[in-house]
Amino acid sequence: MTIVDLKEQRQARWRAECERWEAWQERELAKARRVLDVLAPLVDQLLKQKKVRVRRPRCEAPGCWNTITTLHPVQGRTSDDALSLVALCARHLGAVRSGRFRVNADDADTLSWQLYDRPDAPPCLQIKWPRRRASKARAHRRPR
Repeated sequence: MTIVDLKEQRQARWRAECERWEAWQERELAKARRVLDVLAPLVDQLLKQKKVRVRRPRCEAPGCWNTITTLHPVQGRTSDDALSLVALCARHLGAVRSGRFRVNADDADTLSWQLYDRPDAPPCLQIKWPRRRASKARAHRRPR
């Protein structure tokens, strides 16, 4: 074995180690891309909810002033549309999910609320209620 053979073996080992390292880097990059593909729509949805939450920070149920709310999609509309999300406090969200309340968006400015005694019974109370707007939005719309 000569010095040239030792040099070639060392270069071959070095190339093999570089190839293993590059393969590992590619696998890690692929993992990161998969994670980003999953997280990107979630981040977009959270940003969209943040915009809606800034516009309507209080519970939109009639007579409720609770400011700790969760966004819930309105029946009859897609959840991609910002108008389809309604801010509800925990109490009213539980009532909607249990079937005691039903909420429908008639248009961009009114919500139709229906109160049920039982899930299979007809509504015992039905009202149309204007959607709440942030105070800044009201200040801009007020005639001077």
